[in-house]
Amino acid sequence: MKSRHSSTRLLAAAIAFFAATLARGSALAETSPSALPKRTPGLWRITTLSPEIGMRSNDVCISERDSIIGPQAADCAEPSVTRAGDQTIVTIECGAGDRRVVESLLFTGDFKSWYRAQSKISSGGKRSGFSIDAKFLGSGCSP
Repeated sequence: MKSRHSSTRLLAAAIAFFAATLARGSALAETSPSALPKRTPGLWRITTLSPEIGMRSNDVCISERDSIIGPQAADCAEPSVTRAGDQTIVTIECGAGDRRVVESLLFTGDFKSWYRAQSKISSGGKRSGFSIDAKFLGSGCSP
């Protein structure tokens, strides 16, 4: 029973981490710049919803350098990026063995005024996910 509880905590921590990195949009991700969607620089309201952390909204200043997938841990493989019409699918694999986490993200939107990210996360046989709805508020911020 103890390992089940720690797996749930690990998964909740992974969801919170990935949601936070999507909200921050750090430039540390090493992925082909042309493959990932680019957001309009400026102030965005990013609302995250998941069963583990509930609903949270943050106003975040996004710069031109910021990647939509955020920074990746050292044990992550290079993200796989696939375009399907107006959708972008990104798969990120991190860790190994019992600590292996696989996240698939589906991005839609115009990335100028809005976008949505839907995530599915697998870790140690457990599955979860979250969604993000983001709305552009204006160019009035300094990163």
